[in-house]
Amino acid sequence: MKRTRHLSAHYVFPISSPPLKNGIICVNDDGCIVDVINTGGKLNEREKLEFYDGILVPGFVNAHCHLELSHLRGAIAQHIGLSGFISSIREQRVAPETTILAAAKAADSEMRRNGIVAVGDISNNAGTLPVKRDSPMRYRTFVEVFGLDDSRSEHIFTRAKHLKQEFQNEGLLASIVPHASYSVSKALWEMIHQSYMSSSPQVVSIHHRESNDESHVFWKNINVLTDMNYLLVHNTFSTKDELNKYLPTNGRFYFVLCPCSNLFIQNRLPDVQLFLSQEFSQKVCLGTDSLASNTHLSILEEMKTIRQQAPEISIDILLQWATLNGARALGFDHLLGSFDKNKKPGVNLITGFDFEKRNLICNAEVKMLVGN
Repeated sequence: MKRTRHLSAHYVFPISSPPLKNGIICVNDDGCIVDVINTGGKLNEREKLEFYDGILVPGFVNAHCHLELSHLRGAIAQHIGLSGFISSIREQRVAPETTILAAAKAADSEMRRNGIVAVGDISNNAGTLPVKRDSPMRYRTFVEVFGLDDSRSEHIFTRAKHLKQEFQNEGLLASIVPHASYSVSKALWEMIHQSYMSSSPQVVSIHHRESNDESHVFWKNINVLTDMNYLLVHNTFSTKDELNKYLPTNGRFYFVLCPCSNLFIQNRLPDVQLFLSQEFSQKVCLGTDSLASNTHLSILEEMKTIRQQAPEISIDILLQWATLNGARALGFDHLLGSFDKNKKPGVNLITGFDFEKRNLICNAEVKMLVGN
């Protein structure tokens, strides 16, 4: 017979519904949400009730990561700009397989400790496959292609198809994606587009507006397909006019913000104010990028960084960006992202919360109470 735990805190944030003062989450041994109880703010004594000082939220979703670069933690200087960062990655990414695998495994564990339950991860090889296969977290792998030489396009795309199949053979979700609009040749764009037309992946990801020189209308090369989620990652130089061009399209666009990485590389943040309208706030997700461009893999730290820039953003919106929106973007929202019955979202406790101002304080921490 399955045991049911009753978890409570000063506030419970179901995400799909308003926060509950002294609410109770009922979760069984499998991590499945059995019930969410609105106590009306009055918490009576209950047998075996677990009460925590803080807030309870669903497990976090990291919508953008490069697990295979974890061995570069601390190896690359900060604030060297995008071109300098890319050059450093090319020069230093090669390492023994055992080194890369050990670092990826440690990074996977770090994310788990930081309350992350699902990851959208960029891969250029199969080096992280064993980690993803054995991880309790859910991964969606984006097999990345790039190359500006048309004559090599067929070789690049064939290799990507084989790599995608390697992940799928292990029961892992994977799709082929372009790195960015500026890093793929015309022939390679066409191969990607044709593959999407014949077998549309559920989710794709593309680095988007990381520089001021980058073309932002990437679908001038790939027509937008309505049955796919598009994760546009970084948006460091996005403008209101650019973002508005996405609204009339039929595609399902999500905007992934990785603020700590943006500061690390370019000492610049996206204009978060652009994403606060009703149209866009429902489409924003959070990511950590890699340990080559970040000092940690923590969605909570990304939230803190955003609050420092834009303290007027409500905790309700930030938590939606950190949980349900990411789950929707990655196609995991039937299981993750909110405290709805029969989901298995994981349960995180956040301590270090200013209840009067409804704000995270600088030393806020997260602890996973229930895995997904």
